[in-house]
Amino acid sequence: MNGGDRLHWIDPRGGNSEEIRKLGYRFVDLIVEAGAQASRRPPVPESLDGPDPVVEPYEPPAAGRPIDELLGRIREGVLDRAMNPAHPGYLGHMDTIASAIGIFADAVVSACNNNMLSYEMSLVFTRMEQAVLRWAARRFGLGERAGGCLVSGGSLANVQALWTARNARLTGDPARTGLAGANRRPVVIASDQVHYSVFKAANLLGLGRDGLLRVPAGADGRVDPGRVEERILAAREEGCEPFCLVGIAGTTVTGTVEPLVELGAIARRHGLWFHVDAAYGGSLILSPTLAPLLRGIEAADSITWNPQKWLFVPKACASILYRDTSVMERTIRERFVYGRDNGGDEGPNLGEYTIQGTRRVDVLKLWLTLEHLGTGRLGELIDRNVERAARLARGVEESEGLELVVKPDLNLVCFRARPREIGAEEGERLDALQVSIQREVARKAGFWLSLPRHRGRRILRAVVLHPDAGEESLDALLEALRTAASRRRL
Repeated sequence: MNGGDRLHWIDPRGGNSEEIRKLGYRFVDLIVEAGAQASRRPPVPESLDGPDPVVEPYEPPAAGRPIDELLGRIREGVLDRAMNPAHPGYLGHMDTIASAIGIFADAVVSACNNNMLSYEMSLVFTRMEQAVLRWAARRFGLGERAGGCLVSGGSLANVQALWTARNARLTGDPARTGLAGANRRPVVIASDQVHYSVFKAANLLGLGRDGLLRVPAGADGRVDPGRVEERILAAREEGCEPFCLVGIAGTTVTGTVEPLVELGAIARRHGLWFHVDAAYGGSLILSPTLAPLLRGIEAADSITWNPQKWLFVPKACASILYRDTSVMERTIRERFVYGRDNGGDEGPNLGEYTIQGTRRVDVLKLWLTLEHLGTGRLGELIDRNVERAARLARGVEESEGLELVVKPDLNLVCFRARPREIGAEEGERLDALQVSIQREVARKAGFWLSLPRHRGRRILRAVVLHPDAGEESLDALLEALRTAASRRRL
């Protein structure tokens, strides 16, 4: 390579190895420095004041910029301004500190630049992905014919699950004709706590948002199986064709695990596809203590599971698992026509079975995280998160001016400030109070909580996920909340 390109590509003949190695070390130093100083930066920046790496209107340079300038821009304009889930006080969402080996796995993947579209473009990674997901499916109890695919996020997994369910369960041949031949309106049944991606799926699949029939959950966040069955029967009386029942193992707001045993039995009784959205709670399979919370998931026809949430795998790393992978062949496969038609023992073209064609390799960081940390260590971390969340929930219950909203199943603690002076009917005042307390606790104590809506009202939510979110740290959070709440008593 000529002199001008010596830092643009790695010379496949090794002519610039030393220069590239030095460049790589500078990025490694930057990454390690950012991680080692994560506790000094806020979990979420309050504003984006200061140097901006992208100034509108953006115009890239014709000649390119020197590395020193770019590294400075990344340090000050990106790393110092990005969301910072590596901070132990980041408790707002299901975003986790990334495993160190997962971070560097992404660099290996970028260097290989393989494409999960086809087997010939990703031989080793296709086999690795299939092997890891067969292991996961067996761990969930789905059986020897089970397996799946990685996808770029839980939303895509849920969309693919309903896509498969529609084509597998509806009368006629919807994979060929769409919904044009349907005599009855197809619908999906789910709790009103279902993730918004299921609405997207209904919309994309031609059902419309009204094609998702939601059953109200109870005060504990769980749906009543009896009401689910009633809704299925009522839908049929209304001329609809229910074809899929969605259960949830870890609802988005409260982390509640629904009664999967009963829901699975209802789905079987009525001939419905049973999909379990276990994007978050699915990782309980690695905890011998907590795995029983997932009892009933083994009856699922498909499962959404996101290792990016509770296994410390960098984004994106999500999966769709099937009880019987042959269903993909029958219902959703679209053949790859500009390469080899692989299958059988040689290896499939995974892009024929997923919404995505070209797809980044995500399995290496999952495989390396499992191999490096081990399933036992990961299970222990999950146990510890749940224990500490239960301790925080007890502290909330014992604190004047704070109110636990739902008893946690997992490591999500949902609560709110509730002064005696503000009645339950003063919803807007209560909402404003939660916003005010969230901001004060973030600014003064360095803990960032989220502000989801639950039953139409704002609440505070702590996701106890960080390995360093220990008892001392959570006690400090509780004290900061008590102080903030006491200042706002009328």
